[in-house]
Amino acid sequence: MKQSRESKADLRRLRAGEGLARPHPLSENILASCDGYWEWLRRRDPPTYTITGKYLFFSEDRVELVKIAIDELENNGFHHAKINMKGKNIGPEYVLCLYYKDDSRKYELADRYRVRAGIKYRYWKNDLDTLRGKYSAEFLSKLSSKQRSQFTEAETSSERRGA
Repeated sequence: MKQSRESKADLRRLRAGEGLARPHPLSENILASCDGYWEWLRRRDPPTYTITGKYLFFSEDRVELVKIAIDELENNGFHHAKINMKGKNIGPEYVLCLYYKDDSRKYELADRYRVRAGIKYRYWKNDLDTLRGKYSAEFLSKLSSKQRSQFTEAETSSERRGA
């Protein structure tokens, strides 16, 4: 039995809501997809390096973070980025995670975005720190006590395990 156009559209909306939407092109080189919390951007060509962490940018202006992500993916050798979706920010700011192999480009990025109004650049965070639940005091201070305990739960568990 053939599906109607309406039911196909409903299925696409359902998939998008569940984070199952197919990646769609933003440009010739960049694909975007959403998982319900993050908008993921990636180059079509895979990185030739192993990603071990990310550079962090914060702003109340989500559109500016998307512009930075697209520019870095298109022109500056980065391959993956993510930005939390509208309404998924904690406090007034959104975060852009720009993934890379190491922290070797931290000063280059600082120079490039130093004068960009409304953008806070926070340098490098390795994936191991994220997995261990290590977050900055500034970030944690913006959370309720319940949210703070959720974000630092991994750190507490790893301390108990002796990690």
